[in-house]
Amino acid sequence: MPRVRLRSLLLVEERLLEAEHFLRRLRLQSEMTRFGFELNAFLSSCRSVTYLLQKEMSGAPGFENWWARQQEKLKVNSAARFFAKLRNFSVHEGRVSLLGSTTHRNGVLRWSYRFAGGKEPIPTELLHRDVAECCREHLAKLAAIVLGCSEEFPFAACPKRALTPTGIQFLGVTIEDIEETLGFPRGCTTVPVSSDARRLKELRRHVDGVNFRALRRLSRMRPVRINDAADASNSGDVFANFLTASIVEHLEARRRGRC
Repeated sequence: MPRVRLRSLLLVEERLLEAEHFLRRLRLQSEMTRFGFELNAFLSSCRSVTYLLQKEMSGAPGFENWWARQQEKLKVNSAARFFAKLRNFSVHEGRVSLLGSTTHRNGVLRWSYRFAGGKEPIPTELLHRDVAECCREHLAKLAAIVLGCSEEFPFAACPKRALTPTGIQFLGVTIEDIEETLGFPRGCTTVPVSSDARRLKELRRHVDGVNFRALRRLSRMRPVRINDAADASNSGDVFANFLTASIVEHLEARRRGRC
């Protein structure tokens, strides 16, 4: 019998955590060129999430129809479409267009960046918002999709879930098939007092599991609402916020050919 394919979302989880890594670095950058570097890396990691999800889950019964439904949801989500196009632009065409401004929070000067003047129109829900916060929201959406996949296909999403009595019954394989898949002789875990559950527990020690706690944490991330005029007594901040908003509106209008 051919070896059993034990699917896993482990690489997908890795890409999500990679995107979170770049998001954290993104929030620390004040210099625009370096901010752009981190943004490009974040966009690339995020795009890999859906590619790897399709690759790893390929052939899983019911996945194709499930994924088609997720794609339809992404297509009607203007922010998700914007991020997908932004990644393609950053990889194939050039620099993501940004506009930076400064504010003071608790006496500390902070840089904030906005999407502005790019090839694609900025969705209303992202307009005039801090780029890092928009990225944080996008990452949470992707994590929610991956988490939903793991709930819909529990035995395909994680080998440790598959190597249970319920899991192998669902997959239609035997413990001996699993032993062979993991590179062991068939029947090697059989001992006189060993139950199926104990044999599978021993085999689970030899596979990596998905960190579902991390997936849940990422899916629950919400933007940290930052008031760009945080210090209302600072007239410079108030003016900078007004000027930034005006420039963004002008660039968007010019891009649409209205001025």
